Amino acid sequence: MATTEESLELEKVRMGAFEFTPKLGFREYWYPGLEAKRVGKKKPVHVEMLGEDLVFFRDKDGKIAALSDWCPHRGARLSLGVSEFPGTITCPYHGYTFDGKGQCVAGIIDSPESPIIPYLHSRSYPTEERYGIVFVWMGKTDPVPLDEDMPEEFSDSTLTGRRYMRTKMWETNWTEPMAQGIDFHEFYLHRQLNFWRLFHWRLPFFRPRLAYTGGVKIVEDGENYVNCKITEPQYGTAYHPGAGGAWPKHTWWRKLAPIAKIKAYRGKPWVTYDHNIQLPSIIRTTLGASVHMRWQVPITEDESRVWTFTFVRKPKTIFGDIYQRIWYYLWRKWDIIVFTNELEDLVVFKKDRLNLDTPHMLGPMDVGLAYFRRRLARRARDYQRLGAPGEPEARTTSNVN
Repeated sequence: MATTEESLELEKVRMGAFEFTPKLGFREYWYPGLEAKRVGKKKPVHVEMLGEDLVFFRDKDGKIAALSDWCPHRGARLSLGVSEFPGTITCPYHGYTFDGKGQCVAGIIDSPESPIIPYLHSRSYPTEERYGIVFVWMGKTDPVPLDEDMPEEFSDSTLTGRRYMRTKMWETNWTEPMAQGIDFHEFYLHRQLNFWRLFHWRLPFFRPRLAYTGGVKIVEDGENYVNCKITEPQYGTAYHPGAGGAWPKHTWWRKLAPIAKIKAYRGKPWVTYDHNIQLPSIIRTTLGASVHMRWQVPITEDESRVWTFTFVRKPKTIFGDIYQRIWYYLWRKWDIIVFTNELEDLVVFKKDRLNLDTPHMLGPMDVGLAYFRRRLARRARDYQRLGAPGEPEARTTSNVN
């Protein structure tokens, strides 16, 4: 509660989205890069992350390596080349060839004894493959063990792991998909009815909607995360004297009890939080007996790659497995991930529809966001190791190692 009180004081202060959070993300962390199955033995793959261009290919041991995509010789894209020799990548321009550590090992049209070869080196990025995903260390310092940055849901053998996953490019800065994970906008933005909500088992169509709340409180504060929930939810209608009217309008067919007054309903969640935010760029919300998690990976200042995971208990029988897959692919994916997140959330805050460069006046509904911007962000590893968030590497690397 003391943390909540501290955050409430911040509502009197205008704060910008980038006071302590860099536009291109915190760098001293592991991030999901791409699915391992995309990387073959001959053709490299280009991925942009945190403002840097990377090229992925398989080294001599079959491990997926990541280098700067810009050849240190003349700045051509390595990703447009091929693997002329097993475990290497060859620049398409002059044929300089690099191993998985970024060291030039040959110049195909240059002499095998060329004096420049030992000095050509492309920056390499540490990688680890886990659950069929290639994770990349984007920092300048030595990487921490991958487990330190992995969401705990992946290590829980009773959960479905990466089984229900979707990756999508969002045309927005990474900070807003993070912020909306703890700002409780859903009580207004997601009120309208769509096909999928009509068949929701909680039947919100026939129940009084939430009219307003007593604000947001922080219920748990960790070293790299914060958990939030709303307080004193009020259902039905509320009169707003400044506007001279009540909202929402009373409707005669909303006869069932509000969800908050139902003592027991199907699907007890196995977590205690409503909304969670975790460094460097993870948000979670609980939806019935599932956890909806998004991991935002900055691409540019105006684009993010959003990895969405749905975690549920592993089914115990083949029939349970079939039912769970039908539930996800025919309902949850379309209801929450596509319609709610991509066709309602993103529509509001995509590029040129939200101003993140001006100071924002935050209020009681923004307690979690205020705490993230002013407190949690400054606990990021970038501040601990570098003193401030790092910048992306230059688009071309030095010719001399």
